[in-house]
Amino acid sequence: MIRIVLIGLWICAVALGSLFIAVRGHQPASEGNGQQASYLGGMDYVKTDVFSVPVMTGGSVAGYVVAQLVYTIDSKTKSRLAVPLEYFIHDEIFRQFYGSYSDTKQVEKVNFETVRKSVIDGINQKFPEPVVQDLLVEQFNYISAAEIREMNMKAGGE
Repeated sequence: MIRIVLIGLWICAVALGSLFIAVRGHQPASEGNGQQASYLGGMDYVKTDVFSVPVMTGGSVAGYVVAQLVYTIDSKTKSRLAVPLEYFIHDEIFRQFYGSYSDTKQVEKVNFETVRKSVIDGINQKFPEPVVQDLLVEQFNYISAAEIREMNMKAGGE
């Protein structure tokens, strides 16, 4: 009987010790990393809706760039904005791609770093202080007009 009680106490002590170690391991970093902790703590990551931009070649639509992006914005700045920032992002992406990238059919040739930087700069120029901190790609595809026609033909024939 005493052995069962001691085994029970041992199991409780091990469980509480494990819980204590697990909780201490998940506590935020000390104040030594104050800048990084405050940067990550005050930022919101917002995902845009999936949107498409037509790619024009030779006066006709050759296909569409389909994208979904994630942007980072300071929480305080986001609460002060009267218009959703997503509208500005869609507008800037549309300005970047509409008629500019006739070779977008090969998505791997698009220099995302250049596009990302120019989109962030274009958005931030519309505000008195920088709003968008970073722009991340969730999805970026090119769909040709022929592929869309083919999908519509298959859907219509079923």
